[in-house]
This record gives sequence, C-alpha cells and structure tokens, in this order.
Amino acid sequence: MTSLHARSTTTRTVAALGVAVAALALTACGSDDPDSTAPTTSAASAAADPNRPFDLQAHRGGRGLTIEESLPGFAKAIELGVSTLELDIVLTRDKVPLIWHDPEIEDEKCSDTAPATPDDPQYPYVGKLVHDLTYTQIQTLDCGKRLADFPTAQELPGNRIATLPELFDLVKTYPGAFEGLRYNIETKIEAEDRDESATPEEFVDVILAAVDAAGATDKVEIQSFDWRSLPLVKAKNPAVPTVALYDDSTFTAGSAWLGPIRYEDHRDDPLAAVKALGADIASPSYVNPWDSDAKLGDAGFTLVTDSAYVRRAHELGLRVVPWTVNDKATLAAVIDQGVDGVITDYPDRAREVMREKGMPLPASYTR
Repeated sequence: MTSLHARSTTTRTVAALGVAVAALALTACGSDDPDSTAPTTSAASAAADPNRPFDLQAHRGGRGLTIEESLPGFAKAIELGVSTLELDIVLTRDKVPLIWHDPEIEDEKCSDTAPATPDDPQYPYVGKLVHDLTYTQIQTLDCGKRLADFPTAQELPGNRIATLPELFDLVKTYPGAFEGLRYNIETKIEAEDRDESATPEEFVDVILAAVDAAGATDKVEIQSFDWRSLPLVKAKNPAVPTVALYDDSTFTAGSAWLGPIRYEDHRDDPLAAVKALGADIASPSYVNPWDSDAKLGDAGFTLVTDSAYVRRAHELGLRVVPWTVNDKATLAAVIDQGVDGVITDYPDRAREVMREKGMPLPASYTR
C-alpha cells in the first residue's frame, strides 16, 4: 500500500476531514480522556487474545527486506514465515497480470536496457504507463533498484517484473507452502485517471482466471482502493473474500474511489460503508492523516484501528487488517487493539512483536 497516491500527498493531508472525524470519535469512545489520541488499552485487552488467529501480511513481499514485489522478495517472506503474501496487480496492454504497484514504470525503481524490437517507437519504456506497454517490452527492464526509503533492503540487479502465475509457481516449489499461504491481491486501478489503467472488469477477469488456473481460488482475497472492483469479484465468485482499502484521501466527499457507495450516506462511519459494499475485511491506513513514517508517541498521532474501531467492525461481521505498519512499538500497539492482522514492510519486526506477545507464529518453509 504505502499509499496508493504516491503522487498526491498534499491531497491526502487536505482530505483528512471525513475519516479523521470518525477516527477521533472512535478514539474518544474508547478512552477515559476525551482529548487523548493514544490507543486505548482497557477494551483492547479482552479483544487482543494472543492465541487468536492473526494474519501477518508481507506488504509487496516485504519491501523493507528485499526489492518490492520481486520473486526473491516473496521467497524471503516465505522462508521467514508469514500468513499472507500481499501484492499489487497492474495489467499490460496485452492483459498480462504484472506484480507491480505503479501505473507507470518509475525511474527510481527501473532502468531501460534495450528496446524489445529494433527501432521501437515507445522506447525508452521508463516513464511510460504499464497499460500502454506489452509484456515483451516490460521484460526488457531492469527493476532491481533499492529505494531510498528502504536503505537496508537487498538490491537485485537484473530483476524482472514478475507475473501472478510466476508467483504461484514459485510458492509451489516450497513443500507445504502453497497449501499454507494466502494471497492478498490488489487491483491497482487508477480511479481518478481511468485512462491510465485497465477497467475494473478487465482486472477482475484476468486476476480470477490466473487464480483459478493455479488452483488458488480458496487461498486468495481481492483488495482495492477502487471499490468498483469488489462487487465484481463477488458477482464472479461470492466465496472469494474482498477487502475494502481506504485512507483519508479516498473515503471523502466527492471521491472517485467509492464505487457504488455514496460518501454522504456514511460520512462518519467508514465501517458502515464497507459493510454496505459487501466487503469482508476493512483495511484502512493505521493512522490519520496518513503518514508512512507516523509512529506511536508522535505529536498528534491518531490510531485509526483502535479498540473501538475493531469492536465496531466485529459487531458488523468485518475483519480488520490495517496497513502499512512498520515501527515495532506501533505494531505492538496496533496488535493490542484486537485487529485480525496487519500489513507490514517488515514482517521480521512483526514476528518479533508477535513472539514477545506469546502469539503463534506463521509457518516458514524451505526448499
């Protein structure tokens, strides 16, 4: 996740009002001090049973450890031990499901090597929309650069962008892993710039076809910020869990991201909106307003998924899996609220926190 809007941090901050009101109200309900923004603990202590099922998700394969969404990165997560591999899908011009986060080929992640064909007029490919490029063109790219925000991540010179079928094939090389792991697959649709990506219908058709071909239908959940795609998943296969992603820039008045949901009907209650959508899991940013570096103890820190939020979600029959929590103290605080799982760039840190709390750890696999 780390924000679907890498290009709109200002929008995220300005648009915080709608969800912030709801989050602050939930915090106040669970605290003796109405001015406190710290996570509540009294109600959480009962909910946060250390033996409860807990879904540890490696965000983009665990991009704090290895190049994001790479096959070596997913392999590291499998060997470390996580419950779920979290990943994004973008479709090429010829409808190949690439495991990739951005609508464009970003120069901070990739370098051109050579044109796919002599005198290709689209070359160089860096900076182009994935939606406008073929799989053959994209396979010429070297996408092994380390991101500045993750200075200890393993670099992967020569890394090629993987496909969804390739990930399933990788997991099957680890005895027991295909049966034990789950996949949280995001339809990376550009709701505000719809010409920059395939349609929701195309995303759902291609992803579910790849999932079915791999025999993984009972092992996946489909998530999206663009809520148009989630009812389409349910229409195709009601048994596939769907995950409603949101933050302060998507759950807001005038949002292009809410699909069939009218913000005005649920402005102070995003959980009611998720329920009305028919999703199974609420997956908000863990903090409001969204800030990837926010951590427990920061001035003005407001935890979205506090115990009151979790309690309300469970009353509605929803699970809660916030994103993207990386700091150990903040991970501990989030877990203590009774959430059903967490998405993190650092699954190793999350495992340490879980171990310290006496929680069962996800299985690890070897070849």
